[in-house]
Amino acid sequence: MLLSLNKKFLFIANLKTASTSIERVLAPYCELRLTQSNHGKHQSFVEVAERFRWLLGVANIEDLFIFGVIRDPVDFVLSLYNSHKREQFKDNAKLYTGDMDFARFLSQWVPKNADQLKNQYVRFISAEGRLITNLLISYDKLDEGLAIVAEEVGVPDLIKLPKANASPQGLERNDLTKEQLDWIEQRFRKDKEFIERHANRMTCK
Repeated sequence: MLLSLNKKFLFIANLKTASTSIERVLAPYCELRLTQSNHGKHQSFVEVAERFRWLLGVANIEDLFIFGVIRDPVDFVLSLYNSHKREQFKDNAKLYTGDMDFARFLSQWVPKNADQLKNQYVRFISAEGRLITNLLISYDKLDEGLAIVAEEVGVPDLIKLPKANASPQGLERNDLTKEQLDWIEQRFRKDKEFIERHANRMTCK
């Protein structure tokens, strides 16, 4: 999560959606930057608004350009599964997926890490359920979306986004069974609908 009072933007960081790369470009312009998961990097807008109410009171929320990135549910789940195969997670039995197939991931890892595998759309709505972003970028249109953000906030380096924290190559969509795909589609049905309804459209709050 990044907040710039000078550039007047708020970035809501979703999981596995290039947030680390975006942070590396935008963090120098921010008065508030939470870039570690254990410090609240992936807080929803509602959590940010509650935790930093005093700071948001300094800047009129209506004046901030609020944006984030959302990902196709299947790609989102696969990225989480593949990313936790890294050696850095090997000493954390709760998070490590290097010793499990996707069936075990769904039956064992998911119940233990429900906070990570929750619907993405909830990060981008108000307490009343209203879309809060001016631009919600779908991950497959990241370059086009960041070009718009770059112009809105006056940071052209967003157009040349550096790669950081990319998930290792691993399981792909074609490797999943129909039942596994159906499980993801059903669990994240609201994300899919949210993407179709709101992604890649400039909106006014």
